[in-house]
Amino acid sequence: MKKLSLILILLLIAGITKISAQADTQADIAMIKKNLAASKENMKKYEWIETTTTFMKGEQKSLTQKQCYYSLDGKLTKVETGGSTEAKKPGGIRGKVASNKKEDMTDYVNNSIAKILTYLPPDAEKIQKIYGSGKMSMQILEPNKKFKLSFPEYNEPGDLLSMSIDKVNQKIMAVDVTTSVDDPKQKVIFNVTFSNLPDGTQYPGKTTLDAQAKDLKIVIENSGFKNAAGK
Repeated sequence: MKKLSLILILLLIAGITKISAQADTQADIAMIKKNLAASKENMKKYEWIETTTTFMKGEQKSLTQKQCYYSLDGKLTKVETGGSTEAKKPGGIRGKVASNKKEDMTDYVNNSIAKILTYLPPDAEKIQKIYGSGKMSMQILEPNKKFKLSFPEYNEPGDLLSMSIDKVNQKIMAVDVTTSVDDPKQKVIFNVTFSNLPDGTQYPGKTTLDAQAKDLKIVIENSGFKNAAGK
C-alpha cells in the first residue's frame, strides 16, 4: 500500500510539473508575440542606416549603406546612400572572368539577403502554429532566466529557427536560423543579435550569414536610429 501511495504521489508531482512547464512555455510564447507585434509597429516611427558588408574568403568585397524608413503607406523603404564601396576589378581576360564570377556571386548574395528577410522579423503566427503542433523544443541557457526555443520547419522542410529569450527582462536576445539558399544540400547559418531602443523597441542589431560552401559571409548592421521626419 505504501509503495502504491508513493507511486501515486510521484505521478501527481510529475503531472503538476508538466502543467507548470506548459504554462511557463505558453507565457514565453505570449511574450515573444507581444514583443514582435509592438516592435514591428514602433519601428515605423524611426529611420536608420543599414550597413551590409560582404566578405569572400575572409576578404571584404563590398560595403553598402542604405537609409531605411517606413513610408506613409506602411511600406519599408531603403535608399542607398553615398557610403557604399566595392573592391577594384582586375582588367583584361582576368577582369572578364572575375566579372562573370562576381555576377554569379552577386545573385547569390541578393538571394541570401532575400532569404534572411523571410525569417526577420519572425512571424508570431508561425511560431504559435509550431508550438501548438508540439514540435517546439526548449534548451535552458540559464535556469529560470534564459532559454532557447527552437521551431523546426519554420519556413520549409529541413530548416530551423531558434529564439533565445531573457525571461526576467521579457526580451528577445537572439535568433539563429539554419536553412539553404539555392541548394538544399548546402546549409547556410545566420545569427541575429537583437538590440533595444530607449522606448523598449527591439530590432535586429546585427545579422551575420555564413555560407561555408561558398566561402561567403554577409554582415548586416542597423544603426543611427532617430525619429523619422514628421512622426
